[in-house]
Amino acid sequence: MSAIYNLFKNPNPKTGDDKKNDRIHARLVNQNIIRIEHLVELVSNFTSFSSGDVKGVLAALRQVMVITLKSGGIVELEGLGTFSISLKSISATTEKEVTPSKVRFKKLVFRCAKDLRKEFRGMNFERADEASRLDTYPAETRKANILQYIEKHNAISSAQCQNENKCTKYLALKDLKSLYEEGKIIRLGTRHNAQYALPADE
Repeated sequence: MSAIYNLFKNPNPKTGDDKKNDRIHARLVNQNIIRIEHLVELVSNFTSFSSGDVKGVLAALRQVMVITLKSGGIVELEGLGTFSISLKSISATTEKEVTPSKVRFKKLVFRCAKDLRKEFRGMNFERADEASRLDTYPAETRKANILQYIEKHNAISSAQCQNENKCTKYLALKDLKSLYEEGKIIRLGTRHNAQYALPADE
């Protein structure tokens, strides 16, 4: 089994514009997202546990991880890696200014275990059977393509935007943000697993 990649232009570090940079890079395309139901089924097939047992264990693991991380702990899953929390706070010059109310959650940090990282060193790659994605459409064309895709499939993700418009993640998110601010689409789901659809009155 091979992972499928295609070639993209690097975005300009100052503008994010794909067309103002001559350097290119490889990126995975047509990535399948395995949802929890499918994951549970796969794990169940590899073990003697039922799907219900696996789902219950995953739910319990999530709850224990949240409790541990919220108390400032680090969760290590042997063979997978460690999870920890990073913080953000106001910019200050004295210690007294940085009170508990000024400290916020920033992000969940995952550090991959060395043994797990080694598993991917022998990956097989295959060039996508399609044209390189070195030239992108104009912004208005990209946004029109997004709306047409939603009309046909009811929703779209940022990854599907990238595939549909042959563009970088930066441009895909930029187009979705623009359409969202214009009121032409709505966001469904969480920030990191969002789908975009047409407003209910469309």
